[in-house]
Amino acid sequence: MKRLNRIAKKITAFDEALEQFIQECENSGKFDNEQMEMIYQSQLDNLTLEQLKVYADPKFDYAQMHRILLGFNDGLTMEQVKFYAKPEFDCGQMYVILEGFEHGLTMEQIKVYAKPEFDYEQMEQIYYGFKNHLTMEDVKFYAKPEFDWKQMKLIRADLQDGISTEYIKEIYDL
Repeated sequence: MKRLNRIAKKITAFDEALEQFIQECENSGKFDNEQMEMIYQSQLDNLTLEQLKVYADPKFDYAQMHRILLGFNDGLTMEQVKFYAKPEFDCGQMYVILEGFEHGLTMEQIKVYAKPEFDYEQMEQIYYGFKNHLTMEDVKFYAKPEFDWKQMKLIRADLQDGISTEYIKEIYDL
């Protein structure tokens, strides 16, 4: 019985800490209504205070906060979520990184495209290369910021069709 009482006290203290943090966010005036909606959502989704603190940051807009929340709701680890929960990634970029984790890509693979210099369409083409079982070497061949997503898509399709990188260099004058 004493153990249950200790657990109940911890839960109550935790709930109070979460409530207090949410109230501090509201009182700060740093969050707009949409951002506060995402902060309130943490209670419905039973997030921990630690998880809430990852995305309750005025540097994130509503859409970015939503992507971070999705990561927690989809069972990503704190390390995985923190990897993409950065203001320099827009919500589209966050989505592609989240997709990589959800579809079992390795951290090494995701690091190839999880860079702010790639827009989300470029990230998608790199992600699709890994998803379609291209080698790291093949993906790195076209994972370059100077290629727009359409160029990446063409090169990726050629690689998936078995065309060599040497021949692709000739075709596209690379």
